Amino acid sequence: ATAPITIIEFTDLQCPYCARFALETWPALRARYVDTGKVRFASRDLPLPFHAHALPAAVAARCAGEQGKFFEYREALFRGQARLAEAPYDAIAARFGLDAERFAACRANPAVAQSVREDAAIAKANGIASTPSFVIGREVEGQFVGEIVSGAQPLETFVERIEAALAQP
Repeated sequence: ATAPITIIEFTDLQCPYCARFALETWPALRARYVDTGKVRFASRDLPLPFHAHALPAAVAARCAGEQGKFFEYREALFRGQARLAEAPYDAIAARFGLDAERFAACRANPAVAQSVREDAAIAKANGIASTPSFVIGREVEGQFVGEIVSGAQPLETFVERIEAALAQP
């Protein structure tokens, strides 16, 4: 929470490029910057309209997050992206030992889907329309100031941007 740099990710759980980032780039990024306290990482949802399963997947991931399993659940969704049409949400929840009743109640709560839509509105208001997209920045005089990076960029792209941001006063 006190990291000098923040990365805000806008992702779609049905997007293959988002999966590539999450499964290939994110683990190294997390180990190098998040786990060391240099970067705070926030994930926001941007379910694209042509991905029919992205919204329910986002809701399920948030509900897993209510039980402390957001990133693990999200990774499982990305790994099983080809099966999203089968609505594997309860089976994945069971695999992580989530409280099934609480998980189901959360998924049925319209406020959770609304919060996903609110993330999408934030993206739109900031000119972000594709996934994955990232805003890398810091707080300056009480305002978040950042640079948008679009696409499943290689780790080196993130390292370059993060190091430049860390070097700023």
